[in-house]
Amino acid sequence: MGEISITSEKEAFTNISNNFIKYYMADANGDFVKLYIYLAMLCSTKSQISVSDIADHLSCTENDICRGIRYWIKADVLSLSYNTDKEVTGILLKDLKKMDVELSDLKIVDSKLSLGSDEEKAKSSKKASNYEEEEIQDDDEAQKKAPKKKQPTPDNLKVFQKDPEIANLISEATAYCNRDLGPKELNSLIYIKDQLGFSFDLCEYLLEYCAAVKKTSFSYIEKVARDWYEKDITNREDAEEYSARYITLYGRILKSLGIKERLSPTPVEKQIIDKWKDEYGFSTEIIIEACNTAILKKPNNATLNYVNGILNNWHEKGVKSFSDIVSEKEEYKKTMRDTTPIKSQSDDSSKKKKGNRLKDLEKYYLEKVEA
Repeated sequence: MGEISITSEKEAFTNISNNFIKYYMADANGDFVKLYIYLAMLCSTKSQISVSDIADHLSCTENDICRGIRYWIKADVLSLSYNTDKEVTGILLKDLKKMDVELSDLKIVDSKLSLGSDEEKAKSSKKASNYEEEEIQDDDEAQKKAPKKKQPTPDNLKVFQKDPEIANLISEATAYCNRDLGPKELNSLIYIKDQLGFSFDLCEYLLEYCAAVKKTSFSYIEKVARDWYEKDITNREDAEEYSARYITLYGRILKSLGIKERLSPTPVEKQIIDKWKDEYGFSTEIIIEACNTAILKKPNNATLNYVNGILNNWHEKGVKSFSDIVSEKEEYKKTMRDTTPIKSQSDDSSKKKKGNRLKDLEKYYLEKVEA
């Protein structure tokens, strides 16, 4: 996709709408809020930019940017414009009105927007407000769950083993895991390929990735496959993007804390780190700064739980940037100074006199001994 223009319904849209802050911002993902603010800046400067450039600037993937655009279109904050060839050429920042219903009362499921896709081209003649609304579901109900693994019968197992793709995957798995597969491992591989519906290419990348992080047990491989299935990762490209965004973060955090013997976190550690990124909306840089702060405060015992305590505290205090961190640290130092007892001059004088009396007494006894 080429460059697209950013325009506004208002002739001089240089500030963030108060209605955006009051009615839209609080319920949006932090990355989506960053996207809107960046688009507003581009609009004020009449800039043209590509989706990939936006993704690079915000340290996100292009899919993340598309999801953000789709989210704001559904919230009636943005709309798209098209050329005569039905290709997306611009993003319009709409004049936001006061909402009759608070966004917190709505449950919106993020979905992917394929800019310039056939589906979008077919709808290009319609205004954004006329887009068909997708069914609003509860987040828990909308969560895709991996099916339970069914054990193949001996006859089914023979049929699967005659499948050329299964045979090739067994060969790939044997090479990546550096061992022959047992019956349980073979069942896991068939589960991933048959029940989860992974393509050969995605299965191959799954094995490649697990070997790269030195986790070749099939219990781990199966957990990763379930995770990808539930996140609707259906091809190698999406899996690579997901790995680049999250696994790189996991590795940096472990490395920052001096954990060098493994490249990926445990499931519990992963859940904690995901909370920092997804729920709190902290950037990678802020998370690494928390790790560095933990190292400085506890050089020999900087655990992930300690970092979690720091980030929980920053989240409660509304920390969003490095300047907020500096302010928080200065406030902490000031509080420590104000609460530290100040020694009075009388206390110092009393200690000095007591010390002199001890010296005099020691001198007296030494003279007595010498005499």
